[in-house]
Amino acid sequence: MKKLLLIFILMIPFTVHAINYDVDDLFVDAQILENGDMKVKELIVLTGTFHGYERMISYRNSKLSYHDPVSFLNDAIYNGSSLENVILKAKKINEIPTFQMFEEEDFITLEKAYYKEDAEDGEFVESSMQDGKSYRMYFEGQEETIAFYLEYKIPDVIVKHEDVAEIYWTFIGDEFDDAIQNVEIRVSLPKEDNQDTLRFWAHGDLNGEIQKLDNQTIVATIQKLKANSPVDIRMTFDKTQVNVDQTKITHEIALPQILEIEEKRATEANETRERAKKLTNIVKGVSISYIIFIIFWWIYIYIFHDREYKSEFQHEYNREFIDRYNVEVVDVLMNGKVTENALTASILNLIYKKNIAVEEKEMTKKKSTTKYYEFTLLNKDNLNNTEESLVHFLFEKVGSDNKFTSLDLKEYATSAKTYQGFHNSYTNWRNSVKNDADRQKFYEENGLPVITGIFLLLIALFINFFVLFFGLPFLYSGIVLLFGASFFIYSMFIKKRTKEGNEDYVRWKAMKRFLKDFGNFEIKELPEIALWERYFVYATVFGIADQVEKSMNVKIKEMDLNNVNYNFSWIDFHIATHISSSIHESIRLNESTYSARVASSTSSSGSGFGGGFSSGGGFGGGGGGGHGF
Repeated sequence: MKKLLLIFILMIPFTVHAINYDVDDLFVDAQILENGDMKVKELIVLTGTFHGYERMISYRNSKLSYHDPVSFLNDAIYNGSSLENVILKAKKINEIPTFQMFEEEDFITLEKAYYKEDAEDGEFVESSMQDGKSYRMYFEGQEETIAFYLEYKIPDVIVKHEDVAEIYWTFIGDEFDDAIQNVEIRVSLPKEDNQDTLRFWAHGDLNGEIQKLDNQTIVATIQKLKANSPVDIRMTFDKTQVNVDQTKITHEIALPQILEIEEKRATEANETRERAKKLTNIVKGVSISYIIFIIFWWIYIYIFHDREYKSEFQHEYNREFIDRYNVEVVDVLMNGKVTENALTASILNLIYKKNIAVEEKEMTKKKSTTKYYEFTLLNKDNLNNTEESLVHFLFEKVGSDNKFTSLDLKEYATSAKTYQGFHNSYTNWRNSVKNDADRQKFYEENGLPVITGIFLLLIALFINFFVLFFGLPFLYSGIVLLFGASFFIYSMFIKKRTKEGNEDYVRWKAMKRFLKDFGNFEIKELPEIALWERYFVYATVFGIADQVEKSMNVKIKEMDLNNVNYNFSWIDFHIATHISSSIHESIRLNESTYSARVASSTSSSGSGFGGGFSSGGGFGGGGGGGHGF
């Protein structure tokens, strides 16, 4: 116990401080300097629970190579030479971040630690990478918003051509593992550029946009940037604004070639957008058509395959029995399944029909008296197959010599030797009841709704697969999937009664209302007392036996029984409720015993190398059986 408590205590920090955050914003303010360097400020805003944030900054793209002549599509000449003057800060914020936050002075400067193991809150650890450096900033947030401030300089970023100067820089690389809700990247020239050479492009997520703020500054914005989605910006401007190192001069007439490349890339992007628009419109049209169709189809299915028929019986109460089937079948009609009430009602019905007699007895053990019930089989007259199987189970398996007791039933239900037999016999009896109910054809076939439900769900899944495959907006397809899944679930639960089945159902419901209100009737309004026992049998299958028992016993006391020429099959109606309680308890005890035994049994194996039994015996050749005597 102490060890478990210790483990629980040790787990608390991991459960309470589980890392869960979102990157709300990334602001980048890049200032091009006259010497060809670039000074960068970044603001990374996190909300949630975390220990800090790690930012990898690359000043060189190792995937690029030098070309002769220069490749204006991808050339190593666009790389920087190093990373300098790094400053790291952080602070908790409550306001909405903007570019103006770079100028705020209440940031906490992070101090350098040399090992991760020694780093504390308010410190950072610097690590070298092949093409840059990694900064692991420790500044804990507990369901808070933290802004991480980074400032650094990258020398030799600007390339100078014969006609223009150029920056071509990846501000977000494919190693940025978090999705970002809002990205804003601002690039500023040393001074205003009023020449025709000022051009700018951005590459990456097609939902992003790049605009000119003024003749000195451009800004790129992206909403909901996916993880590992690189973003770069290209900008040409008046070459007289910068003086760069000789290694960054190409002597090429660059602008026409750059325009040709960017025109081609823009055309490809626009074709992708147009294709996406067309596909989106197709999905939108198909989705709207699907939704309209499924709504009308749903209405059709409800009217013709779900809404119950109108019954000819329109009275509040019904006192007449339907004699085409036994009482246990009523349980299936009313509840859609065989419940425990059906077994009790079936036994009480056998008592009512004088096939079984019941007697209350007492057993004294250790000065304690226990009441129980002894059942005697009188005859097998007018029994159907289901009743015969029940009689065989009760009087030949549970009991013997045409007798069994409620104590025998509990023992048989829980004994290690016989609990399986109880479970099998009870299951077989329930299946027999279901078969009797099926022969009455209470319910219509559910083929069309289920088949169309599966078909419509498959269409919805196909539409959503199509949307995911082409990366299209999920709104309409999501609604389609919701409708398709809802209709499929609905179709699986449709269980419409036949016209005759619904007529019976309405009449039995009216009888249930009559029995529930039994105590409110005057004695002269009640049926003859000879039928009360039979009414009580149906009250049992309706699950209102306790209520009806009290009402009937009250009415019996109000009557002059000396003038009533009728002998009940049981002494008083409370005995019937005690019998019901005993049968319910036996079933529950068997279910718990059976479940416990199955849970502890050996697992089955399909490999053929041994293991526990699989279910469903009796399908091989041969067979046979036996019993003691």
